[in-house]
Amino acid sequence: MVTALESHGCPVELDRHISCEMCRDRVNGGFDPKSMQVVICQNNVHTQDVCCNVLAHELLHAFDYCRAKVNFENLRHLACSEIRAANMFHCSLGAAMSSGEASLFHVKERHQLCVKNKALQSMRLVRNVTEFEAMMVIDDVFDKCYNDTEPFGRRCFKNLGRAKRALNESRNYYDFSDID
Repeated sequence: MVTALESHGCPVELDRHISCEMCRDRVNGGFDPKSMQVVICQNNVHTQDVCCNVLAHELLHAFDYCRAKVNFENLRHLACSEIRAANMFHCSLGAAMSSGEASLFHVKERHQLCVKNKALQSMRLVRNVTEFEAMMVIDDVFDKCYNDTEPFGRRCFKNLGRAKRALNESRNYYDFSDID
């Protein structure tokens, strides 16, 4: 994510652009476009896995802001970025099965339902919108945003080797020569 951000003209300095702070309950992190800073909520994030997932999610918001000039005050833009983050980092088949949102049947539909639910949850945490209003916006932008898998070209579920494949394939789009 850092290299993708840098390739779009948004360099990341870890000690400047990532901050650990105290947050309100139920919030694990956030992205502040004014300061280009990702916040990890130290009082709510207690494991390395959760921290990495939150960091990836918030860096995707930073990427969307940098690449597409997303206006997070615009509900359509917010919904799109939340759909992308849920799709790329949260709704793995294993996680969806353990939460009861998926089964071995109708996997694609269940995955899409998981993405919509996660995007809805995220939108409601950061904006004062009704569930109905948020779902209307999510449904309106869903297909376009769900199919946008930049900067990786695929979903990055852990423990399936997909993250490593995504990194390797993204080398076709971004210059990784400085990290080899």
